[in-house]
Amino acid sequence: MRAWILVAVLAVVACACRQSEPASAAAVPKRTQPTLRLVALTDVSGYLEPCGCQSKLLGGIDRAAAKLNALRAERVPVLFVAAGDLLFGAPPEGATAETDATTQETWKAETLVEIFDRLGLVAATPGHRDLGFGAAELERMIGRSKFAWLPAKPEAANAPEAVSSKLTQAGDVQVGIVGVSTFAGPGAELPSERVKALTQRAQSEVDKLRAAGARVVIGLLASDQRTGRRLTQGLKGLSFAVQAGLDDAATPAPAKNGEAALLRAGRQGQGMLVVDVYLHGHAPFVDVSEWTLTEKRTDLQGRITELTQRVQAWERDPKVDKAGVDEQRARLARLDEELARLQPTAADADQANAFRAAYVPLSLEQPKDPQITGLLGEYDSRVNEHNRVAFADVKPKPAPQGAPSYVGSATCQSCHSGAYSWWSKHAHGRAYATLEHAHKQFNLSCVSCHVTGYGRPGGSSVVQNAGLTNVGCESCHGPGSLHAKQPTAAEHKLTRDPAETVCKQCHTPDHSDLFEFQSYVARLRAKGHGLPQAN
Repeated sequence: MRAWILVAVLAVVACACRQSEPASAAAVPKRTQPTLRLVALTDVSGYLEPCGCQSKLLGGIDRAAAKLNALRAERVPVLFVAAGDLLFGAPPEGATAETDATTQETWKAETLVEIFDRLGLVAATPGHRDLGFGAAELERMIGRSKFAWLPAKPEAANAPEAVSSKLTQAGDVQVGIVGVSTFAGPGAELPSERVKALTQRAQSEVDKLRAAGARVVIGLLASDQRTGRRLTQGLKGLSFAVQAGLDDAATPAPAKNGEAALLRAGRQGQGMLVVDVYLHGHAPFVDVSEWTLTEKRTDLQGRITELTQRVQAWERDPKVDKAGVDEQRARLARLDEELARLQPTAADADQANAFRAAYVPLSLEQPKDPQITGLLGEYDSRVNEHNRVAFADVKPKPAPQGAPSYVGSATCQSCHSGAYSWWSKHAHGRAYATLEHAHKQFNLSCVSCHVTGYGRPGGSSVVQNAGLTNVGCESCHGPGSLHAKQPTAAEHKLTRDPAETVCKQCHTPDHSDLFEFQSYVARLRAKGHGLPQAN
């Protein structure tokens, strides 16, 4: 018995070691050349580039452009599509009633439309945030676009979900694209009767495309996850379904759903979905993706590890029924056999259709397209100058009588020289300079977290922030005017240990992915700042 357990454990360890090695692209026999290549972005949400505070910067439309150019250079016909929130996202953090973000955000949308046109986007299915500035503004953006919007607008106020389609050409292959949008957020699940009606309408479009000669039909879905799955499950003749509208960075491997392969590509342009399609005849598609193989192996290895540990525990427990343990041993053996059989799938080049999908993160290692980078720079400079003028007279509300206002970190220096010296060299003490360097110090998406007391009584505004630039002492410890006048007065003492909620106003998952309060605070303690001053 002990010998059997040792063999099982060694098998699990061997599996785990194999999993630590990435699946080799060369492991799957490849055909000489894909028939066509599907490239997709989902839920871009108006992101032009990533926030610089992330630990692993991902995304940037200029990086997407460079990658797309590299894919096209391989001389495979590329079909570039997008789905979900495309031009608009959540309101900028610095937007208020006095600092309206409409101009900044619509200029950004115009920039994205121009870029997508340059990149040869074929079709896009909009999400609910694309209506964030009203149907008329979306209609104006559609009027500027060379690519197709599928659908272009909600069907009705009480039932906005809509469907439309387009027949296009990729190389020598006719491809049908069906766009389905519920124009609702990730949690807005459709009632069953409306899903059924939507499926019928989508099926009619698929049938029309197939009758017109489409050999491949792609669905672009902007909906909640359950609606997307139910819709895809019911459609006949759909080859691939690109699910968007989830506002989720997760990118699981392709999954069979109905007749289609259900695909995702994350959010905010952090990566691209690339699907190489190999066509022969009209047989169902076979998934030969290393991505899928790796995910299946990971799942099986996890189940084997868990069951092995449970069997070992049962072996040590005399109260456990031996027959039951034997059944679990047999189950474990079947899982081991299933893992051993899990080998790369090679589709016969003469008999089957196949596809190979991959998610390509747009990391810092990816080059940028200089022309697109130039457009982004022009946009930043244009917005910066506009906001500098438009919001020049916007003042923060004055502090109520008797309440403290913000006085700036320089005021703290006279009594807290050690802390000030440390802070001035810290990233917080240089936060505003990073915006100035990028011509973004007046950008409503950035400024609020790079100045002190933004939008607070007695604090700062977009332009009027003299003495309050950078993430100063008062960002964490509170406005200090009264404390500066009477430092020893107990009623004017500042917050010594800021609450986690104070930090999380700026250190959100989107802007600071590795933020963990306790470890972060520990790194902020230095001599003169939380620790005794050095002699």
